[in-house]
Amino acid sequence: MTAIFPPPSSAAAERLLSPEELEAALREIGAKRYHNLHPFHRLLHDGKLSKDQVRAWALNRYYYQAMIPVKDAALLARLPEASLRRVWRQRIVDHDGDHEGDGGIERWLKLAEGVGFERDYVLSTKGILSATRFSVDAYVHFVSERSLLEAIASSLTEMFSPTIISERVAGMLKNYDFITKETLAYFDKRLTQAPRDADFALDYVKRHAVTPEQQRAAMDALTFKCNVLWTQLDALYFAYVAPGMVPPDAWQPGEGLVPEKAVAPAAGAAGTGGIGAGDVPRLPRGVRMRFDEVRKKHVLLAPERTFDLDDNAVAVLTLVDGQRSVADIAARLAETYNADRAVIEADILVMLNDLATKRVLER
Repeated sequence: MTAIFPPPSSAAAERLLSPEELEAALREIGAKRYHNLHPFHRLLHDGKLSKDQVRAWALNRYYYQAMIPVKDAALLARLPEASLRRVWRQRIVDHDGDHEGDGGIERWLKLAEGVGFERDYVLSTKGILSATRFSVDAYVHFVSERSLLEAIASSLTEMFSPTIISERVAGMLKNYDFITKETLAYFDKRLTQAPRDADFALDYVKRHAVTPEQQRAAMDALTFKCNVLWTQLDALYFAYVAPGMVPPDAWQPGEGLVPEKAVAPAAGAAGTGGIGAGDVPRLPRGVRMRFDEVRKKHVLLAPERTFDLDDNAVAVLTLVDGQRSVADIAARLAETYNADRAVIEADILVMLNDLATKRVLER
């Protein structure tokens, strides 16, 4: 099928599109490139991520949310007309709020807290993936340095956000027992804010992109923004899904969390490794426990990763042989240490499910 707006190398690219054709071309970009199509989002919405993988998403997405008003302030300073500035400044208020405890950033912090993070850790942004930081910063620079038309056109991803918000809220509430409507309150207002902002930006682009070159620039700007969003999910998938190579300076499961009471998760519960008392745990291929002679302590070795083990973890993993169930391991340890079997089993389940979410244990 011939593209609505062919690439610049084509002679047809010199044709000026009508405003309606330009809008159709912009919407086609979203239909092909918007990040609702990314595999990470499909996993997120379908309930196929662990709790730690959802946490990684919430933490990294915070950096994007926090920088949106910075981006909008940079654009606001360049708008030549008061009427335009009055409209655009509402975006900053939407995210920063007009008083303490208000605004989209505050609601995203509530989301991060809802999945277990300490607020100060999220605010520090120290666990953010480098690729997240690079892509978001590139977006801020793009809006600051490119033409007003391109800067405004790059915000047109908001034309597509109501669909992904509806999918996300419904899917996460259905599939994750640690997610509540209060946790996802950020998205409530975005269902009305995003269409309002998109309508204004689309009208501006259709009125100001009056040459083929300007129309191409607007389309390229929207493509760039789609790539910014897609790149963030690429980084999350690579680090926390497959192959699971978390960079040394990025968030590791367990960091920055509010301490949880040690309780045994139900077998197969969403957001955990899904290991129950009747399951038989084992170390995956390529993962092994050994004693580090230099450091005089046991470690769990996995591809590209090493985990220090305390004495309790060593006692448990010594019995993880692919034949004993969790209940069998708990009974053996209860007998060895003359302790309550139920208490030991609960503690073991917490530890094993944590290892499972880190992909160094399976059943």
